[in-house]
Amino acid sequence: MKNFANQTDRFATHRMAKVALVAVPLLATALVSMIVPIASASASTTNSLVVSGAVSGTLKIGPVTSCSGTTKYAQLSSFSTTLSSKKYKNLSITISLSKPGAAAKKFNSSTATFVLQSGLDGWVATKGTMALGIDSGTVNLTLGAHEGSASGTVHVKGSWKCAG
Repeated sequence: MKNFANQTDRFATHRMAKVALVAVPLLATALVSMIVPIASASASTTNSLVVSGAVSGTLKIGPVTSCSGTTKYAQLSSFSTTLSSKKYKNLSITISLSKPGAAAKKFNSSTATFVLQSGLDGWVATKGTMALGIDSGTVNLTLGAHEGSASGTVHVKGSWKCAG
């Protein structure tokens, strides 16, 4: 009877070892899969502009994007992504400040402009915050329809740094 009792302990130990061999790699995989999306999510907020409202999507600023600027002016076009509307394509953004830092704290349309343009259709910033650096910037703006058949309100939030 003593040998039989030892055998059950051996079987229990063997079962626990099998469970550990399966559970440890699964746990490690779960932890890695939870960490990786966090890193990639933070990367997506840089060099992209999240657009919501009348049109939505993320305009990514990548190697094919035309990106230039100074502390008073910026031009972004040829984005590697498009927005939800099939009507508005080939989007471009033009930013102008009357003097460096003019819109850094609170957007003021008398000293700054931010225009999201698609051909003859466009939205212009009405409120929010914006800052320009040399070949870089950050925006958190509300835009209103300004030209052509553009309609509705658009929100733009993000940051960029031009390559080179």
